[in-house]
Amino acid sequence: MFKPDQPIESERDDVLDRARFAKSLAEAMLSYAHSDSVVTALYGIWGSGKSSVINMVVEHVLKSSANLTEEKKAIVLRFNPWNYSDQNQLVAQFFRELSTVLKRRDYGDDARKVGDQLEVYAKFFVPLALIADPTTLSGLIATGASKIFNRVGTATKRWGELKSKDLAATRREINQLLAKQQRKILIVIDDIDRLNNVEIRQIFQLVKALADFPNTVYLLAFDRTVVVNALRSVQEGAGEKYLEKIVQIPFELPEISKHDLEKLLFSPLDELLRDLPEGRLDPVYRGNIYHTGLKYFFNSVRDVTRYLNSLRFSFGLVKNDVNLVDFLTIVALQVFEPGVYSSIRANKDVFAGVFARDYGSRDPAIEAAKAISDQTLALNAILDSAQLKELLIRIFPKLNSIYGNTTYGPDSLRSWRLLDRVCSPDLFDTYFRLSIAKEDISNAEIKSILSLASKKDAFGEALLKLKVDGRLLRFLDRMEDYTESQIPEKDIEPIIESFMDLGDLFPEARHSMFVTDTPMRLLRLSYQLSQRFSDQATRFEILKKAIINAKRSLYTITHEVGVQCQQHGKYDLKSGPADPEAQRTVNSEQLIVLEKLAREKIETWARDGRLRTHAKLVTILYDWRRWSSTEEQNVKAFVKELVTTDDGLITLITGFVEKSYATGYGDYVSREEWNISLESLKEWVEISEIEPRVRSMLKGEQLERLTADRQRALNTFIDTVDGKKRRR
Repeated sequence: MFKPDQPIESERDDVLDRARFAKSLAEAMLSYAHSDSVVTALYGIWGSGKSSVINMVVEHVLKSSANLTEEKKAIVLRFNPWNYSDQNQLVAQFFRELSTVLKRRDYGDDARKVGDQLEVYAKFFVPLALIADPTTLSGLIATGASKIFNRVGTATKRWGELKSKDLAATRREINQLLAKQQRKILIVIDDIDRLNNVEIRQIFQLVKALADFPNTVYLLAFDRTVVVNALRSVQEGAGEKYLEKIVQIPFELPEISKHDLEKLLFSPLDELLRDLPEGRLDPVYRGNIYHTGLKYFFNSVRDVTRYLNSLRFSFGLVKNDVNLVDFLTIVALQVFEPGVYSSIRANKDVFAGVFARDYGSRDPAIEAAKAISDQTLALNAILDSAQLKELLIRIFPKLNSIYGNTTYGPDSLRSWRLLDRVCSPDLFDTYFRLSIAKEDISNAEIKSILSLASKKDAFGEALLKLKVDGRLLRFLDRMEDYTESQIPEKDIEPIIESFMDLGDLFPEARHSMFVTDTPMRLLRLSYQLSQRFSDQATRFEILKKAIINAKRSLYTITHEVGVQCQQHGKYDLKSGPADPEAQRTVNSEQLIVLEKLAREKIETWARDGRLRTHAKLVTILYDWRRWSSTEEQNVKAFVKELVTTDDGLITLITGFVEKSYATGYGDYVSREEWNISLESLKEWVEISEIEPRVRSMLKGEQLERLTADRQRALNTFIDTVDGKKRRR
């Protein structure tokens, strides 16, 4: 799944067309006719692909010499200075590794002799781990081993017994043996620029002063600027001249063209996005975002690798819940502009959603948001502020209200939510926590549930499962995004039938200034869907069938028909004139039919006992009485029979208790208040007749068996009768 930040191993993996350069470099080394040691260097910045080129150079060297005779086959040593923390241990180990390579069986006796001598040579450098002064290396041969070793005291006495002529003799013998060789020894030292300053100088001393053996070709790879600065700090400002004395043949790594980098980026991206459904990726939006800012992030192979690894890590977790172009952008900010990314994540209110502007003036909220946005832009690391601003405005349109004159309203929020945009307040957090909230629901899941709508039973089961999961109300909220056009007309009838049948089973959401209650949500959805049909006859048939087939709900039916009555201005249910005929869901004759069907449903529930326990009993009673006309005695008879039992009386009283909120002077939080309208209750029962019964119940043993809501209802009734609460 992940691609480590590692070089390619072979030219077969080359997608940047550098294999030809690597081949030419390898041929130049192999064809070098002189026996003198030569030092070549490959310059390139970090992450530019030096190690990949070196791997291809070594590959070609080995391939080219594979068919040569044993005496002419090239020998390759890849020495990694990172393996040795002590700078003097590094020197000794270098010769040990070179010795080990030369003593391989397939390199012949002459090579093994060199290897044996190199092993002896390595021993001279072991005690240098005890010497802190790195300048001893350059003067080791010139001043004599015994003189240097004697400086470190008795701890190195056994090495001090070695004479300087022994060191010189060993080196001479190595030179003579190597000079007779017909093969080249390629010594590769990569990542020199990752060492500390002293270690960098140590490597160059090793190459120039201690290991400049005949027929050896060094290939060193590093960032030239880093190494020059390191050498300058230990060479008293002469870093560049020092480097020029050591490196005889420098090569600059070929620059990667923007085209090749994009190929390196786009090919894995296309593979990652290959299985996504058609339409999930807007090519125009993707192109605009890329050319606005994303393309400026990718300047090296390492940039591409870091980005793709971050993307692969999180993509699978949220790919069905986010806008893919926005997600590609957010990941790029996370990798390349971490300060900007953190500021966006911490300031959701600034970047997501829309501004509510007051009276056309400059809103203080916009001014405050601008200050935070400006601070965010100032955190740029790679993009300049103009590029970053343009990029952020594209993915967060709200910023247009800060830096321009464009404003957005609720319709934009719905559009952004449908497209899973990061600028949607409902989706914003998903981009930063890598999953949607437990109580939330993704567009993908909404679409999956809506796809069941043609099968009413399956759709109903899905709704009830959402209820169990605690996400049904969120689904109903988000479903409004789809009613305008995305739900097929053939699915409208079964959806409304499901709502009419199951609505009473849905969890309650109390209506407030900011929250729409559950029945109103269902009403809005049914209205929006039914209005997709232009003729009243079709809308009437859908509602009629839904009411007839409903088995598990009653209030959802009466609420729907009651709103239809409001459209017609009936029963003083609506202040002001009735809606124009063109705006009514059904006509007058059709409404009479719906009223009759609703009344019959109520009477059925009254006969089988379900109405007695309905949470919306009082509201339904009013509708029943309103639609009964000459049959009002049926409603009165039901209530009279209901209150013959204490349980029925408590149920009726509880239905008339309402909650309100009051805030006192100096209060920061409102307090709940419970009230009952005795005038409304008198329409159904005589207060004087039920008062003694209620007082008796409050004193009786059965009080403890009542729920808190029912106890509160009885106390509210008595307190209002006694004047402790204001009568309403």
